[in-house]
Order: sequence, then C-alpha cells, then structure tokens
Amino acid sequence: MNLTNLRRHFFDYARGALRGHPGVRIGRDVKLTGPGHYDLHRGATITRGVRMWVGPGARLVMSYGSKIGDRSILNVETEVIIGVGTRISWDVQILDTDFHWIRDDHGRIHAHTKRIVLEDRVLIGTGSLILKGVTVGEGAVVGAGSVVRSSVPASTIVIGNPAQHVGDVAEWGSARGPLPES
Repeated sequence: MNLTNLRRHFFDYARGALRGHPGVRIGRDVKLTGPGHYDLHRGATITRGVRMWVGPGARLVMSYGSKIGDRSILNVETEVIIGVGTRISWDVQILDTDFHWIRDDHGRIHAHTKRIVLEDRVLIGTGSLILKGVTVGEGAVVGAGSVVRSSVPASTIVIGNPAQHVGDVAEWGSARGPLPES
C-alpha cells in the first residue's frame, strides 16, 4: 500500500469513527439521517453520495465486508439487513416502504412497510430497485436495472422488470480478491 492509499484509508476510517461508526469506511457526501438504529459493522463500506434514512424504531444492519455503491438510496421504516460480503452497486434503491397507506374495498388498511433481507454474498447490479418484503438468498445475483418485488432464491440470477429467474450461479467473486469469510 503506497502512502497516498494509506492516507486515504486512514481518512476513510477516521471519517467513520468521527460519525460514531469505527471501522466503517464512509465516503464523501454520505447522509445518514433519521432517528432509527444504524448497526454498521467493522469492515462495511458506504461510498460517495449514499443517502440513508432510518425511521423511528427502524433498524439498518450492514454486516462485515458489505458495501453500498455511490449515490444509492436506502429508506428504512422497518428493517433492512445486509449480509456479510454483500455488494450493492451504484444508483441502487432499497425501499422497505410504499410511503403511503392503501385501503381495500372493505376499508382495511394494508401494510405499507415490510423488512428487506439481503443474505450473505449477494450482488445487486447498478440501477436496481429492491422493494418491501423481499429476501434475496445467499449468493444470488440481481442484474443491472432490475426491479425486485418478490423474494429471490439462493444462488440464482434474476434480471428485468419485474425480476425473473434466468440462471443459477455457483459462486461469484470480486476482481479485487476473494470475498470475506463469514
């Protein structure tokens, strides 16, 4: 590691520590807002321009080795769990709420929020939208620009709007080296 990279690494670490999340790399112009609980584990990375809002009584969990890419948006009203080694690309939206109430013909109000779980080693492609109530299984890949409105089984590849199964994946990795171990 050269001096420039070492200096950048130190300042990224310090920025996380100053914001009350030691060991978490937090990029420039990141906004962590809302009164909810942020459970950010050491080794997690939040890159430039990410916007996160965690509402009252809500919880966001980012596990070791997870990463959220530039300009992504997370709105959490219940709970969002991001597993170990999960990578979320840039310009992704993760919304566990519809932001509005809906009444049916009988006057009953439907739940407008449901937790989202991205299990370990999930890969979410750029520009994707993950909607309320979704669980993306371990090792699954969500293709770029996909709209995920129902759960995705482990080790599968989904793409499209709505996201549909197109294949299976045995394992994926990063060009920068192996994924972190659980």
